Amino acid sequence: MLRTGIPAALAFIVMTAPAYPQGGGKTLLACDMLSEKEAIALSGGPLVEVSRDEIKPTAENGHDHNTVCGYFPKGYNLRKADRPPERGVQVQLHALRSRDDAKQFYEAGRGVAQERAKMPKGTSIVSLPGTGEAAFLQTRRIEPEPGAVYEIAIVQMLKGSVMSQVTVWRKGAPADEAAKSAARQVASRLP
Repeated sequence: MLRTGIPAALAFIVMTAPAYPQGGGKTLLACDMLSEKEAIALSGGPLVEVSRDEIKPTAENGHDHNTVCGYFPKGYNLRKADRPPERGVQVQLHALRSRDDAKQFYEAGRGVAQERAKMPKGTSIVSLPGTGEAAFLQTRRIEPEPGAVYEIAIVQMLKGSVMSQVTVWRKGAPADEAAKSAARQVASRLP
């Protein structure tokens, strides 16, 4: 069952999980993919709250090493929020055991996005050629109260054995170009 309203809009963003290159190599961390300074430049304002999360790979989670790094305004906590942040940038990496596993994860995420597109006020999926091996953008505008319009842009991307998601929030301003730019930066730093 699909949820609606502000909590659903927030769930729209936090649907994925942290990342290890399986089989050796340096551990991939979301905060290494986009710096705080870069996030501030993309969001257009100060972002002093840095949120980090990590889930180690296990058989129960499909061997998904998931890392999350989010940059938000002072005092904002995505887990406790009842509305989107006025601005913010979050990177999430899912490092899986193989390219095939990552591709399956990416395709599942694309399927969820296609279902969201069918919802009332759903948005289309835009392919982003040249960003990783495969990528798409989906944006959503919500208005939790009259005159308070937020845009949420999500790019999901596949590169090697990593599926990543970049989310950008902006109040009263488009978020899609910032999300595409952040995704290109992340793609350039993935192995």
